[in-house]
Amino acid sequence: MSDYIKDMFIEVREKDETISPLTELEQMIEEVSKVLHGVTMLNEDETLEEGERYSMSIPIPKLNPNEAWGDPDSQSRKDIDRIFASITRQGGIKERIQHVNSFVDPKTAQRKGKGKRFNAILNMMMIIEALQACLNDYSESSAGFVFEGFMAALTGGSQQADRVGGTLPIEDFVTGDNENVSLKLLSPNTGIHGSFTNLVDYLFLRGGSGEPDIKYLIGRKNSEGDDVSQLAIFDFVISRENFMTIMESSKKNRSLLGDEETKNRLKLQIQNFSDSSKWKVGMQEILENVPGYTRGMFSKNVDPAGQFEPDEESDLADKKRTQYSKVKVKAYKMDAENSAEQAAKAGQQPNFEKWAKTHDLKDLMPPILDPEDQAEVAKAQKIQQRNFANLQKYYNAAYTAAAEEARQVAESHFGAFHVREKRMMQEERALMEGGGRDGGSQWEITQTLMDKLRKVAKSQYYGELDMSDENIKACAAIYIEKLKDDMMALLETTKSFTENVGKYFSADRRSTAMNANEKAQEEGKTVVNLLQQSKTKGEEDSDLE
Repeated sequence: MSDYIKDMFIEVREKDETISPLTELEQMIEEVSKVLHGVTMLNEDETLEEGERYSMSIPIPKLNPNEAWGDPDSQSRKDIDRIFASITRQGGIKERIQHVNSFVDPKTAQRKGKGKRFNAILNMMMIIEALQACLNDYSESSAGFVFEGFMAALTGGSQQADRVGGTLPIEDFVTGDNENVSLKLLSPNTGIHGSFTNLVDYLFLRGGSGEPDIKYLIGRKNSEGDDVSQLAIFDFVISRENFMTIMESSKKNRSLLGDEETKNRLKLQIQNFSDSSKWKVGMQEILENVPGYTRGMFSKNVDPAGQFEPDEESDLADKKRTQYSKVKVKAYKMDAENSAEQAAKAGQQPNFEKWAKTHDLKDLMPPILDPEDQAEVAKAQKIQQRNFANLQKYYNAAYTAAAEEARQVAESHFGAFHVREKRMMQEERALMEGGGRDGGSQWEITQTLMDKLRKVAKSQYYGELDMSDENIKACAAIYIEKLKDDMMALLETTKSFTENVGKYFSADRRSTAMNANEKAQEEGKTVVNLLQQSKTKGEEDSDLE
């Protein structure tokens, strides 16, 4: 079905008068079988628990959005690009969203599908259903990520997750026009948040010279029960020029800038922005006193001479290997303690050596980045020895505690409680002492503040996508009226065609098979003729508004 939807009205191959009826049937199968690929026909009495969707009334296939949509090289993205192709020519983000919106507006729906050009209608119905799936068929934690993939596909762009120019990305996707966009899917009263540190790095340091601005695309959700019924969409821009104005716009954001002197120094430094080593050194010095800036790239990747040294990909890979090695060491510790406790409960003697022989403990040695560096090798070996000794210590401690607990249980049914309580308190204290800082200070912009900053941040309202049951039913009724003649005949005839093709190959009686063959050939011709007529009578997408 996806190939068919690419252009609803596929070209009809010229008939070769010399071919046999069976070969002609096979060619028809090749041309037309794609039409019903993935289609689920719905019975009139069939009901769904989910909110109203077009496929409940019209036999169209369902697109299942996933994170792969954000990757232009993935097969899923290549498949759905054929669907999105009908709207990715429509200007920028705002224009494309408004184009989608026009298909869920009953007033404009009346103007769709002139001249039997129905492919745009069917494409858009699937896109709107995919949007509904993004918002309603995933958990809240994953819905935003899938929505990013959807928006990347809608704008002909790509989702962004990896480091860019040596800095962490604050954009969630990049449009086909190379516009960086941070996407926020929020409830009506939820403030818009972002990392102060990452924003500073993005604007003033990414790639050595920074990026001039970042667009924030905001989707405000209104729900009916568990499903999103309306989505109001806004955007605003944070740039080098308006950064300080926005950060001074609220008490919370001002607290990130520091005292009055530091704030004024930062403002002057930004006003005099330049891609120079001297400027970076000055910015680095000021940011040391800015409370909202913590552990950023100005601190870690700008040397005393003002040269920007981004983390290399190989460095990042080495860090991941080192981190994984630490994970394995903790896993060995957990397994050693469990083994010791089982031995104690079974009344066995502790045997750490036996446990160690049953495990490949190679990860006790951290990765050696330069095998030729004897000092590094020696250091890694010492760490390996220390890790091994610590494992034995953990094993023995777990055995002793478990043996003591078992002994007290034997003495009293409640005797082990204080032992367990003591261990739990010790573990809790260790976790509290080992806890790290959060991901950095956050700036916030409320809906009220975004309205207040309309001119400064170039705020825009894109409109509301109404995906309520009532509205979808109203639009579906309009489209059914438009599709009910040739198009509905096409869908129903194709359904019968595929059934007869299946019967031809599976029927036990030869007479039944041949009868199905004849019917399939006639239906195949009808389908091809309907497609050909629709193609020649169709109008351009630009006429569909």
